[in-house]
Amino acid sequence: MTTQYGFFIDSSRCTGCKTCELACKDYKDLTPDVSFRRIYEYAGGDWQEDNGVW
Repeated sequence: MTTQYGFFIDSSRCTGCKTCELACKDYKDLTPDVSFRRIYEYAGGDWQEDNGVW
């Protein structure tokens, strides 16, 4: 079984700058075309609470 890792962010403090994605590439010494950490933005849905937190 393949292990899937994730990471938690405090969405109330996130500015959408994607520096976390850049930091991962820098730490792993990756070229710009390789991406282990991708940031996807989703909004809405019934999984989201009334205050916007999930």
